[in-house]
Amino acid sequence: MLGPQLATVGKQLQLLVLALDAALYPTLLAVVVILLRQPRRVRLLSTYLATGLIVSVGVGLALVFVLEGVLTKGHHQADPIIDLTVGGLALLLAVALATHVDARLAARRAKSAQPAEATTQKGEPVMQRLLARQSTPIVVLAAVVINLPGAVYIVALKDVAKQHYPTATAILLVVAFNLFMFALAEGPLAGLILKPDGVETIVLRANGWLSRNGRRIAIVLCLVVSGFLIVRGIAHL
Repeated sequence: MLGPQLATVGKQLQLLVLALDAALYPTLLAVVVILLRQPRRVRLLSTYLATGLIVSVGVGLALVFVLEGVLTKGHHQADPIIDLTVGGLALLLAVALATHVDARLAARRAKSAQPAEATTQKGEPVMQRLLARQSTPIVVLAAVVINLPGAVYIVALKDVAKQHYPTATAILLVVAFNLFMFALAEGPLAGLILKPDGVETIVLRANGWLSRNGRRIAIVLCLVVSGFLIVRGIAHL
C-alpha cells in the first residue's frame, strides 16, 4: 500500500521541480515591470495574467489529451525520447550560455538589423513601446505569444499524460502547475490589490537582481533539468 503512494508523491514532486524551473521566466518578469509602470497597471496586469493562464492551461490540457493517445503501450518509447531530447537541448543551451554564444549572436543581429526594427527613436525596446500604449488587445496578444508552451512545460504535460489520470485530476495538476509557473505575475498583482505601496520597487529590485545574475541562474537551471531528464530518459529506455 505504501509503495504506490510513495510513487505517486514522487511523480508529483517531479512536477513541482519542473514547475519551479518554468516559473523562473525572465520575460514574464520583464512584462510585469513594464505593466507596473502604466497608469492602469492593475487592469493591464490582470488582463495579461488571465489571458496567459487561459492560453497556457487550455493548450496544456489539449496536449495532455493528445499525448495520452500517443503514450500507449505501442508508443512507450516516446516517453524517454521526449526526456532525452529536451534534456539534450537544455544541456546545449547551458553550454551556449556559459560560452556566451547567445550574446555574440545577438550582437551580430544588432549590427545587421535596422535601428527602427529593434528600438524606438529613444532606444526603447519594441515590447516596452507596445505595452506602454496601454492597449488591452496588445496586452492580450502579448500574453498569447509569450505564454505558448515551452520545453519544460511540455515535459510536465507528458508526465501527466502518461499516468492516465482521471480527467478531473489531470485538470487539477495542469492548473496547479500553471499557478506555480505564473508566480512572478501573480505575486505583484496580489501586492497591488492588497498593499500597493512599494510593490513596484520590490519588483524592480527583483528584476535588477535577475538581470545581473540571470545567466548564472539559467546555466544552473539548464544543467539541473538536463541532468534530471537525461538520467530519467536513459533509465526508462
